[in-house]
Amino acid sequence: MRDPWNAFMPYPDADVGHAAIGPLSGFRLAVKDLFDVAGYPTAAGNAALLAASGIKTSTAPLVQTLLDAGACFVGKTNTDELAYSLIGSNIHFGMPINPRDPHLIPGGSSSGSAVAVAAGLADIGLGTDTSGSIRLPAAVNGLIGWRPTHGSLDNRALRPLAPSFDVPGFMTRSLEPMAAVMSAVGMSAANDQPSSILIPEDVFATIDDAVANEMIARLRSAGMPIRMTTNAIASFSLADLASAFITILQREAWESNKTLFERSPEAIAPDIAARLLSGSHLDDEEVREATRIRKLFSAEIDRLLRENMVVVLPTLAMSPPTRDAEPESFAVFRSGCIELLCLSGLSGCPQLAFPIANCARNGSLSLFGARSADRMLMNVARQLTAE
Repeated sequence: MRDPWNAFMPYPDADVGHAAIGPLSGFRLAVKDLFDVAGYPTAAGNAALLAASGIKTSTAPLVQTLLDAGACFVGKTNTDELAYSLIGSNIHFGMPINPRDPHLIPGGSSSGSAVAVAAGLADIGLGTDTSGSIRLPAAVNGLIGWRPTHGSLDNRALRPLAPSFDVPGFMTRSLEPMAAVMSAVGMSAANDQPSSILIPEDVFATIDDAVANEMIARLRSAGMPIRMTTNAIASFSLADLASAFITILQREAWESNKTLFERSPEAIAPDIAARLLSGSHLDDEEVREATRIRKLFSAEIDRLLRENMVVVLPTLAMSPPTRDAEPESFAVFRSGCIELLCLSGLSGCPQLAFPIANCARNGSLSLFGARSADRMLMNVARQLTAE
């Protein structure tokens, strides 16, 4: 297959069978190179891991579920090294090209799967989301992005980054394929409607005014039970939540990659190696405090969402930088976006991101709901995007 977007890993083709008939028949499946697929290596965006991988003899159960539902595998996709970024860069295999705007980053770390879908090379992009790597590339590439309820999907034969945050997730060009995916992976149907749609004004005040106004206008025009609030959705600031999230992420990322780092430190990009080292230097008390904040925040979110409440959030905190921007710009973008993206990770709640028609480049809305409310988020998205 011709791939001018650098979406796929340059592996020789292997025969990966799929069911002839099923709910995903006719859909092409691109799989992030963190999942094992029989007949292929698994590199996780790192040359040393690729060299040590060997050809896998079995397929990750989640991937097999999709194949058994009729999806046709079209290749393994590029990922940020060790899935540890939100940018899309990779010193070993290059950065995928954003088909929506080739000057912009494609987003990470599931950028290869996002680009494959956005470029029309696949219909379903399977990736992972730890700190936002489904939702952010979906937003940057104009796609639907689903981060499922934590622990709801099988994550065996998937290389971890931070297991208490890692979630397999999906990207599609429209809602209907995503609904089919939800059914295929066992998400039970939901006919219930939210009691209200909560718009936290303090969160929308942090993004560009024109984008915020367009998003809120779209929400009001949908005829749904909207509730505006000037109160924060939790007693912690977004900055404090992001700090707690990063602390736990860095500790778990170090534990997941300690062996690789100690064996081949030179085989890891300097910026990613630096983040791994930061995790190795964390004090246990820092991690305990971050874990305490996480537990309290999760309990607050459970109370907020228990009556079928859905919170609406902007997916991105700011417009994405250009692919040739300075490292400092990438760092500012990453840290700014994590303040919004960390909420699902800390709480374990699902989030569904989708583009708003006629809105600005970063005009992606996200629905944030209670654990196991994934299908209800889909119902709400359908109403909000209906013309």
